Amino acid sequence: MTKEHSNDRSAAAIAELLEAVSRDLHSRAFTGGLNPAQWAALRFFGRANASARTVTTFAAVHRTTSGTATRTVAALVRKKHLARFTLPDDRRVSRLDLTKTGEMLLRADPLGSLIEAVRRLSEPRRAALLECLWILSQAGVSAGEDP
Repeated sequence: MTKEHSNDRSAAAIAELLEAVSRDLHSRAFTGGLNPAQWAALRFFGRANASARTVTTFAAVHRTTSGTATRTVAALVRKKHLARFTLPDDRRVSRLDLTKTGEMLLRADPLGSLIEAVRRLSEPRRAALLECLWILSQAGVSAGEDP
């Protein structure tokens, strides 16, 4: 087996493992009456500082359109997991905060088991995994660009 062939096989195996983990996480995210986008929004609004808890910032961070972000947030407000507050300085801007039900739901986050598995990795392995995933996320993999 040539080195190039071995590299191709390991790259394919890694890509397939990433796909399997992604599929598993995606399917788990249909729980608690939420879909994956709503879980992502709940996590975002649960950890963002007050000035960043807007639909616009959520859309930018999650690489989605403002329309999609608006629909996701509206569903969470309707379900009473987020509360919308108009800012006194600029009434055009709304800040979003987790409600008590949103906080309780977030404690049952379907990512919890993955977070715990990553937490059990040694610090050097976590750092290496973070670096590799960051590179892949920035590489335009979905657009078929080279990493």
